[in-house]
Amino acid sequence: QAIAIQHLFLSSSKPTIRFAAVRCLHKVAMSAPNELVGCNDEMEALINDPNRSIATLAITTLLKTGSEHSIDRLMKQISSFMTDIGDEFKVVVVDAIKALCLKYPKKHPTLLTFLATSLRDEGGGVYKRAIVDAIINVMQQLPQCRELAISHLCEFIEDCEFEDLSVSVLSLLGREVPRTSHPAKYIRFVFNRVILETPVVRAA
Repeated sequence: QAIAIQHLFLSSSKPTIRFAAVRCLHKVAMSAPNELVGCNDEMEALINDPNRSIATLAITTLLKTGSEHSIDRLMKQISSFMTDIGDEFKVVVVDAIKALCLKYPKKHPTLLTFLATSLRDEGGGVYKRAIVDAIINVMQQLPQCRELAISHLCEFIEDCEFEDLSVSVLSLLGREVPRTSHPAKYIRFVFNRVILETPVVRAA
């Protein structure tokens, strides 16, 4: 009954009521996501809410409550949304996508590609670090996506403005690449760093 009332509040004309409702449902989604499936249509409508706080909560709740079949559609909606929010909110979305990837392992190609595309978008070091950490965490927990994750990270360091992230990825390559099916194909990504980068990255 409480969820049914919050469901009604999602369509309120008052932003404060919409925010309060989606925040409550977001908390419920952490422990009982299946209880909120009936609210998903209204929450999808809130992705385009002019209040970015409401939209972010709606997206992260949907990422917890959505079904495996809704992931592709949801990713398309989120793509346009990400350019309109600050890094603080983007990090929240990245964490939710990581959790979704672990929940639905078969969807890892779609979700990892979304994260890799986000690495090429505008954003600060904290946001980029959150994405790199998310990709590495997924790779460690889902061994079947190791080579895809490594390929995405290799592409990232080809044009990475953050020294510490380049060093982290190079360290990861040193540990993981020897266990891939064709280690030699990653040599050029490492060799390019020796030629083109700062002394810290070259040393790594």
